[in-house]
Amino acid sequence: MSAHKSRSRGKDVMKQHAVHFKAEFTISEGKIKEYKKLIKEMSKLVEANEPETINYQFYFDKSKTMCTVHETYMNSEAVFFHINRVASQTVIPKIHDISRITKFVVYGTTSKKLQKAMERLNPQIYVPFAGFNR
Repeated sequence: MSAHKSRSRGKDVMKQHAVHFKAEFTISEGKIKEYKKLIKEMSKLVEANEPETINYQFYFDKSKTMCTVHETYMNSEAVFFHINRVASQTVIPKIHDISRITKFVVYGTTSKKLQKAMERLNPQIYVPFAGFNR
């Protein structure tokens, strides 16, 4: 077996326990300034207090009426840690007051407990099949 294959063996199927979210929000008319302020606050709180949040990125469409967030967590437990921290408890309700989730997609291996918790969001869930991370 080559050195390359033995190095990558443990990384196959894209770190099976990582959980990735893609959520699309539609922002209420006239609320973009407030929305931007809230996501900046949210991002700072998550970065400072959630070490198992691997990726947390927000993207706006050209018209700034839609926002997509990409989130990656080490595992299902890290998602629950995120849900129960100050950012999710204080800022997310304000975000939901001025926007709505129009699409929620989950990629990765999720626990039954997390699947149950996400039911109200009606997520599309995709499980790992093949691939790798570097």
